[in-house]
Amino acid sequence: MKDYLTVWLARYATGVLLLLAFGCTVILVAAEQYVTLGIFWGIILILLLIVPLLSARLAKHLAQHLADPLNKLYFEQALQQCPYPELQPMMRRMAELHRSMVAQRADLSDERNRLAVLVENMREGLVLTDADGRVLVYNNAALQLLNTPQSGTPPLTVSDLNSSSEFQTLMQSVLQGNRGETVLYVNDIACQLIASPVRTSVQENALPDGAVLILLDVSEREKRDVLRREFTSNVSHELKTPLTSIYGIADMLSTGMVKPEDVSGFAVRIRDESTRMIALIEDIIRLSRLDDESFSAELVPIDLYHVAGAVLLQLRPAAENRHITITLHGGSAPIMGVPVIVEEMLYNLCDNAIKYNVDGGNVKLSVRHIGQHSVFTVSDTGIGIPAADRERIFERFYRVDKSHSRQIGGTGLGLSIVKHGAAFHNAAIELHSTIHKGTEITLRFPSAETEV
Repeated sequence: MKDYLTVWLARYATGVLLLLAFGCTVILVAAEQYVTLGIFWGIILILLLIVPLLSARLAKHLAQHLADPLNKLYFEQALQQCPYPELQPMMRRMAELHRSMVAQRADLSDERNRLAVLVENMREGLVLTDADGRVLVYNNAALQLLNTPQSGTPPLTVSDLNSSSEFQTLMQSVLQGNRGETVLYVNDIACQLIASPVRTSVQENALPDGAVLILLDVSEREKRDVLRREFTSNVSHELKTPLTSIYGIADMLSTGMVKPEDVSGFAVRIRDESTRMIALIEDIIRLSRLDDESFSAELVPIDLYHVAGAVLLQLRPAAENRHITITLHGGSAPIMGVPVIVEEMLYNLCDNAIKYNVDGGNVKLSVRHIGQHSVFTVSDTGIGIPAADRERIFERFYRVDKSHSRQIGGTGLGLSIVKHGAAFHNAAIELHSTIHKGTEITLRFPSAETEV
């Protein structure tokens, strides 16, 4: 390479000398011809301009000629193809740096792909923004919870995600450095928003560099809270009524306001109200156990036909008092279940079929084994259930006809126990009812593998 440079420098020096010689010759000729001093200096000036331009042109050509072999090199074969031995150490180092950069880029690509898969498969919504509210990262769960249209254009700012005032206020606050939470109701979904500022600066008063937003579907929790409040209110009311009656009777007895011949009647009232309270408390305990997600009990083989027969014997006296005919049809239908819960479920359904029936009506119990299911059906000829109430009759303390319910008694928790018991046994509930003609309710249990 040194020889190569020497040749080019020699050529460059030769060119400069020729130009100077040419200039001197011109000067001598001009002197002999008595050229004026202005022409002499003009020629000198022209030479001074031409020489740098030619030098620059030669330098550019030389640099390009030297760089062409280097530009054609590939890092993978740089050491083998490098035409200049003097550049071998530098090319070796550059090749090592290139391999390191390729490996780091591959690692970053793998990390980014893993992060994208993780974020996209989260059940919770995730949104990451910069300090100006521009969306950097998001997943489809966030778009679904916020009811954001999933068009081809990705959301650019937080305003594109949701335009509600609650959402915008929360995001403005978090971008000012304040952590915040709120519950946003979108259609039928209750979405809890948890927003936190993201800071990379150690300064306490510095504005955040962005924000991270976590979105949770808390619809079920909100419904449970509503049901819990309603349940507490209803339990208080249901307990207050018999307690008030007992307290009033006891107060009258203590003050001597009751005639001796009426004492037995008031005692019966106290007994009946106490019985009602005990039944209510027992139902609450059963329902609380079934409602507890950690509740577990041993499943044993049960024949629905035998359980239905036992329930019929228990309720036959109540049916005969109102001249209601109660019958059982079908045959063996094995399931795996908790005997006490299954019996309570069938008892509550049959008890309601008698209570809400007409005098002289009919109640039919049917047990069948159909395919992979054991099916229990109870049908009556009673007052029926209005269409508007059919979705709610399995709620706690819900009564279709409150005045009629007070006359016939009951705690208002029977069908709720049926619903939770069915969920515990993976059973399906089917309801068909016609006003003034009757109601039919079916429980469809998974069949047991072996006969009971």
